[in-house]
Amino acid sequence: MKEKHKSNKQSHHLGLILFLILLVILLGVLAVNYKHFASKQLNPVQTTQPKKPVKSSKEKELLIGAYRDDQDGAAVVFNENGTGRYVYADKKNSDTNDALTWRKDGDRYLITLKDKDVTNPLIATLDKDRLIISGSNGWNTETFQRTTRSLDLQDFLNNMHTK
Repeated sequence: MKEKHKSNKQSHHLGLILFLILLVILLGVLAVNYKHFASKQLNPVQTTQPKKPVKSSKEKELLIGAYRDDQDGAAVVFNENGTGRYVYADKKNSDTNDALTWRKDGDRYLITLKDKDVTNPLIATLDKDRLIISGSNGWNTETFQRTTRSLDLQDFLNNMHTK
């Protein structure tokens, strides 16, 4: 009877050891997955970036970049993710400095300014390095030239006021 009890105890210990080993492995896998999940939650830039469809070189957006209209004192920057910024150095009132969204619509681009005074989308056409933006409700048609380097919009506004 003692021998049966002894072998029963050994199999019980062996089963307990196997259970503990499996439990440690499972906890390790859970810890790695939690660390991966937590890093994504703490860095939302990685998780919120939309995946862009791969485009051929012909289809790549030509609009992306910075443009300036020194005659009117306006500049605009278009980012890859469909956002951007428009600034205008106003000599009489406070400067315009608006966030924007944009999207391609056939041969033109539709631009929506985050500005309560501009309620309709603006229409932009691009011809090589020349961008023409027009709108309705008294929007002055503006002609911009693409800049070859990055454009600091705040510096642009400051320089327009010194002219």
